[in-house]
Amino acid sequence: MFRTSILSHDALLRDSLASLLQLRAGAESVDLESDPRAALSTARERGVQILVAETEGLSDSDLQFLLGAAAVGELEVIFLGPDELLSKGARHVVNRTAAAEELVAKVVGLGSSVRPSRSIVREGRKMYGASEDGMLSRREYEVAHLVARGMSNRRISQTTGLREQSVKNLVSVVMRKLDCENRVQVALKLVNAPVAPN
Repeated sequence: MFRTSILSHDALLRDSLASLLQLRAGAESVDLESDPRAALSTARERGVQILVAETEGLSDSDLQFLLGAAAVGELEVIFLGPDELLSKGARHVVNRTAAAEELVAKVVGLGSSVRPSRSIVREGRKMYGASEDGMLSRREYEVAHLVARGMSNRRISQTTGLREQSVKNLVSVVMRKLDCENRVQVALKLVNAPVAPN
């Protein structure tokens, strides 16, 4: 069984989608939210693998935030909205007017490829990187990954929901920890460095 989270401003739609996905796709809906940041935070805490997000009623900044979360790859995001979201970087889009079977098929398809659900226990800071002096926190690693993808500080800020100054500080810390002089070196080190064991 895999875990889903439903994001929508419409409470009736959230409940209906949760029931539909549980009955037809075998998905456990562990969270029903109307705020994207709360939905992503809860999804991280509860081991959600698929977030179903209705785009109607979302601001542009909320949509960019969700597109960024999907790009980072922490979980799969299925957007319920217009097909033009594909051109904005969304990987999984189901038109809101499509039949329920299309959404169920998409969730089942993704559910077969996601990692098994597990309970998430809060633990000490997980460190990433190859050596003790080059260890990165989870947030630093996330920012380094986005730097490696060629994103600017402003784009990283929009993607992660962090303030731009915080992103600038994190990029500096990453560059210092990885002993890099520029963003290209960060990308090269990130590609070549193994992830430390848990």
